[in-house]
Amino acid sequence: MSESINYKISFPKPETHYCEVEINITNINSDSITFFLPVWTPGSYMIREFARQVQNEEVLSPTGKKLNMFKTRKNHWKVETAGEKSITVRYKVYCNELTVRTSEINDEHAFINCSNVFMSVKGLESNKCVVKINPHASWKKISTGLDKVGDSYEAENYDVLADSPLEIGNQNVLEFEIRGIKHYIALTGKGNYDEQTLIDDFKRIAEEQINFFGDIPYKHYTFINHLVEKGGGGLEHLNSFAVQFPRWAFKDEKMYKQFLGLVSHEFFHLWNVKRIRPSELGPFDYDNENHTTGLWVAEGWTSIYDNIFIRRCGVLDNKEYYEFIEKEVNDIMRFQGRFNQSLFASSYDTWIKFYRQDENSKNSQVSYYTKGALVALMLNIEIIKSTDCNKSLDDALKALWEDYKKDPLHGYTNERVKEICEGLAGKDLTEFWNKYLLGTDELPLFEYFKEAGLEAKNASEDTITLDIETAPSAGRIIITKTYDGGCGYSAGLNTGDELISINDVRVEADYEKRLKDFEAGELKVLVNRKGLMKELKLTPGACIPKYEIKEIENMSDEQRKVLDKWLLG
Repeated sequence: MSESINYKISFPKPETHYCEVEINITNINSDSITFFLPVWTPGSYMIREFARQVQNEEVLSPTGKKLNMFKTRKNHWKVETAGEKSITVRYKVYCNELTVRTSEINDEHAFINCSNVFMSVKGLESNKCVVKINPHASWKKISTGLDKVGDSYEAENYDVLADSPLEIGNQNVLEFEIRGIKHYIALTGKGNYDEQTLIDDFKRIAEEQINFFGDIPYKHYTFINHLVEKGGGGLEHLNSFAVQFPRWAFKDEKMYKQFLGLVSHEFFHLWNVKRIRPSELGPFDYDNENHTTGLWVAEGWTSIYDNIFIRRCGVLDNKEYYEFIEKEVNDIMRFQGRFNQSLFASSYDTWIKFYRQDENSKNSQVSYYTKGALVALMLNIEIIKSTDCNKSLDDALKALWEDYKKDPLHGYTNERVKEICEGLAGKDLTEFWNKYLLGTDELPLFEYFKEAGLEAKNASEDTITLDIETAPSAGRIIITKTYDGGCGYSAGLNTGDELISINDVRVEADYEKRLKDFEAGELKVLVNRKGLMKELKLTPGACIPKYEIKEIENMSDEQRKVLDKWLLG
């Protein structure tokens, strides 16, 4: 069959949100072939059913004769070739959802996640893919991690194509070089950014990470940035990333530094995930979930190193860095979910839990991002202390990178990660693994902090609360979350309840400030639950802790040495 699969994508009426796709296959020598579209996109571990947006499928011979094409599965199409040696498949795809994992087409631009749009052929996934892009006449620029060859773009196989989004339109494109390698910052949408500041900050983050690993594993790199009204998030790719950021937030120093943390996170993934990867994540099965317990390294380690790198390159000072760590600490250490799901289970169950969170998620599960980051932090300090500050988790990452370079086709196992860390620490880490990765033991995080001269203080120690979250809705106060371990949860307050009154006093939007005005002891809370009034009694207490991370006064030289090894490498 054909040495390459040739694609063409066109946008004749982008205002309708459709693209038109053609796929040409040559040198066919079988009676039938099967086309498929992925049900998920790499880096975002949830079944998303992209085939639901495909329509008007047809297949033609070189003479224009229509051949039979019919579905055999929800995302599979069988083509009966009728002896033809060459065929062209055509179809349309509706794209009107701008997230980093989906696609959007409108009169301003097209953002195409290729896994959403381009079918492949069963048995030909390793063949070269050649993409001809026909932009709308009003669009002048194409930004992608794919290689441009002549007037087309090429990927060495379908995995690379599926992992290389396209931004097509009139985006602002900035450039810089590192070691002679071109880097492109594509910015779609209006925003109050300063071009030179972006170039300087993106470059110093990239240089810090490149210097850490020592290698640049790409021929060029594209940072795709969508400036949106509200929202955020990012998704890593082999030679590019896609992120979202509020268009007018660049002048907000705190938000901008959070954005640079996102840039650091997604750029770091080009090593950790796209190349250093769990063994289960590649070659991909695009028809089914690809389960792994290794996301605590893939995302957890990335979630600790993203901010370490922006500290090391000077974006953050120590105090600002501790504020970033506080978010991860409070995301895990305040909630009961840490006792109900292990880190390995969180990774394995991401397909059904992490991307489908509800009002009870904090009570029932943990994030492999944030708990993974905290366990990585503990492991880092474990190695630093065991080696008198001569080694750290930095060396484990570099060892995994060397493993990849020796054998790019096979990913790491949890056993290999443990072996590397034990070799660095010079001791058995089985108990550590059993408690904090396989088990749900409490993290002795604050003991590890003390080794590095830090302490976690409860900033809400004197606060009185019902340990619930509420939101205004049409003049009403609605409970949106109740937290296990809090008085509201124990008393039976439910998500969806409307708070009516406390001790016969009408609840207003600022009711939390009023709690301290009630006499100590039991409160009478009236709620509207699905149209019926219900009275509950509860005794408020100190709220679920909210931690602040600070340096210990009069830190010892030993503690400072550990902290510096952690922060500065």
